[in-house]
Amino acid sequence: MYTPPATPPANPLPPELLRSKPGTVTTAQVMLWLQFSFLICCGAGGGLTALFWSEAVNFSDFEFEEDLSQGFEDLALVVTLVIAATIALVILFGILAVKIGAGRRWAQVTTIVVMLLAFVSGFIGIYTGFEASSQAGAPADGTRLIWTLLSLALPLVTLICLFTGSANQWFRQKGRDPLKGLPPQSPPAGQYRPY
Repeated sequence: MYTPPATPPANPLPPELLRSKPGTVTTAQVMLWLQFSFLICCGAGGGLTALFWSEAVNFSDFEFEEDLSQGFEDLALVVTLVIAATIALVILFGILAVKIGAGRRWAQVTTIVVMLLAFVSGFIGIYTGFEASSQAGAPADGTRLIWTLLSLALPLVTLICLFTGSANQWFRQKGRDPLKGLPPQSPPAGQYRPY
């Protein structure tokens, strides 16, 4: 049976041009949205808990005994700073999640820097959390260790996804921008095989 040769499209895409967003970029977006939602749910409370649990800030530092109103003002300032930092991170993660999907190189670089900082601060958190003065030499709490390692997995997966070849091509071509002027392309038709 004769099958006519497939006619190539009038304006074929260059072979390296991606027609759709790679799965690695989508996975990185999902990881950013997960971190975004965790920050909304637990960011301020977790930040305050970390400050007071690691003894970076102690209630005795606020000098409630000497001047109660000044102690409350200092405590309110710390709480406000933690909440403001959480809101800033939530906004940053939301913007980065949207812009890496759009193929913006600056978003890729910023996400890589933020994820590296999150990874490093997570390891510092493990060290300072388990080496606090009151817990020195004590066995590590398993639940806390598991949650810390899970929170380190999100930035790690995001970093791995953003360093793949397909993700780099997506950012190199600036997402779908090069496809805007081209006519729609259909995938090549498969050969018809009779039963």
